Amino acid sequence: MKVLLVNNRYKKNTIEMAQKLAHKLATLDVTVEMEDEHTSQSPDLIIVLGGDGTILRAARQYGYKNPPILGINMGTVGFLSNIKIDELEQYLNRLLVGDYYLDQRMMLAIDICENAKILESFYCLNELVIRATTPRMTSFNLAIDGQIPGTYRGDGLIIASPTGSTAYSLSAGGPICDPELESFIITPIAPHFINIKPLVVSSQRILEIIPVECQDTIICIDGQIRRDFKSCNRIRVRQAGFKLRLVILKGTDFFSSMGNRLRRIEGIN
Repeated sequence: MKVLLVNNRYKKNTIEMAQKLAHKLATLDVTVEMEDEHTSQSPDLIIVLGGDGTILRAARQYGYKNPPILGINMGTVGFLSNIKIDELEQYLNRLLVGDYYLDQRMMLAIDICENAKILESFYCLNELVIRATTPRMTSFNLAIDGQIPGTYRGDGLIIASPTGSTAYSLSAGGPICDPELESFIITPIAPHFINIKPLVVSSQRILEIIPVECQDTIICIDGQIRRDFKSCNRIRVRQAGFKLRLVILKGTDFFSSMGNRLRRIEGIN
C-alpha cells in the first residue's frame, strides 16, 4: 500500500506530525511518501494533515488521480476533515484495511482563455471568484450555455460548488447546498442592483464569464490561486470529469455538523 502524506507547509506542528505518522506507517509495512518527495503516479491513499486550506490544495493537485483522501483536522474550522488528530490512533487500523466509505464531491474545471486559446486550466473544489481589488465597480457578462441573462455589476461574482456553498458564497448571501447535489451556485458580491440574487443552475451547463469593464479585477480559485482578469480574457467553468473521494471513518450528518461548526465560528455555544 502506498500512502502520500500532505501537510500544511507553513505550520511546524503539521510537519512534525507528518514525520511521526510516516514513521508509524513504516512500522506497519506501508510505503510512505512525503509530499516534497512525491514520485508515485498513483498513491493508494492520501492523508492530509492541516485545515481546510490544505485539503483544498490537495484536492486541486491530486484529486484527478482518483485516490481516497482523508482529511485530519489540525486547523480551525475543519469543514472538510473527518477526524481530529487525537482520533487518528483509534481509526488507523480501519483506515489501512479500507474499512470506510467515500463521500464523493463535485469539483469545478476552470479554463482561463484569451480569445479561443486556453492559457491555463485548474481544478477547484470550493469556488471561483471574480472580484474587484479597489472600490471601483467591476462588470461582466455571465453566459449560461451561451445565453446571457444580464450584465453583473458590483464588487464581483462567486461560482461555487455545493461543497463551496458553505464558504465565501455563504458569507456573500448565497444558499447552503446539500453536497450530494451537482450544481453551480452563482452568488453576486455586493451587486449594484439589489434585485440581482443568487442563482443555482445545473452542473450540466457550461458557464462563461466575459469582461465588460474589469479594471483592477482578479480571478481567485479556492482562495489560493490568483490571476489578473484582463479585458482579453474569458473564463469557462464546467463540472470536472471526476469526483473528489473523501474518506469517511466517523459517521457525520452534514446538516448537524454544518450547524455546529457555523455556531462555533460565530462564537455561539
